[in-house]
Amino acid sequence: MRPLTIDLDQLAFALNTAGLDHYLDLLSGKVLLIPEEDADPELEALLRDEPERFLLVEPLGHGDELALMQEFLSEVVHPHAFAALQQALAGRKPVRTFRHVLMEYPVLLEAWHQFEAARLRELAQDWLEENELSPATPLH
Repeated sequence: MRPLTIDLDQLAFALNTAGLDHYLDLLSGKVLLIPEEDADPELEALLRDEPERFLLVEPLGHGDELALMQEFLSEVVHPHAFAALQQALAGRKPVRTFRHVLMEYPVLLEAWHQFEAARLRELAQDWLEENELSPATPLH
């Protein structure tokens, strides 16, 4: 595995951001956002001239997002919140509805944000391993 200094939080953000192209620069370890419009011409030229230097960060799919929410639901002990969140995940537009229901429970909303951030960091570490990369410094 090739060691790189990587901002794990930036990588986690890229994994959780559908609709935007993020690339990991295998030379610098930086996670780069390449917007569809008004992209930096120098960056576009680098992508074109040195494609082997950049690794596309594919965002998590809808199923992965739902799986995280199901995993969080298993930790919810508040009976009313549990029932409302379970119903949200079983209905139409489950991701949006789940997030909407969480707004009614500020403590659970904060717990969700902490849970999601921790799991996304774990998924980012898994992504690095799958791509045979390792962080140069210990992750915290």
